[in-house]
Amino acid sequence: MNWYKVLKRSTIVLSIFYIGILCAQVTAPECEACPVCEEPTNIWYKISTDNLTYGNKIRLDMSKGKSFSDGMYNYIMVQDLDTKEIVYIAFPNGGDWVAFSKQDSIYLEMEEDINDLQKYLDSKKSQVIRKKH
Repeated sequence: MNWYKVLKRSTIVLSIFYIGILCAQVTAPECEACPVCEEPTNIWYKISTDNLTYGNKIRLDMSKGKSFSDGMYNYIMVQDLDTKEIVYIAFPNGGDWVAFSKQDSIYLEMEEDINDLQKYLDSKKSQVIRKKH
């Protein structure tokens, strides 16, 4: 009978302790670096595809930004946390989509066009193209 009372009391104490832990997690304020998991919130990580920073990790601030659509694509404008530059993310409006890989013909054609443009600029000893009016 004595063990039964000890077991009953310890079960009640552990249940109250567990409920207290649950309530503390539910009411904890959201913070930039969560003290419980120590991971930042509202930050997306992306690998850069820009020629200058190719392969670098980019931290995007998803806590605020803008979104709009031109009918064909949905755009999200957010800020890079490190450089403070605006980054545009585009998604097709409706339907399925797949990111380009380096083996896709569209990617290879774009790469060829970029290389042709770079050769043209090198031949003209310039880094910009100016439109003649």
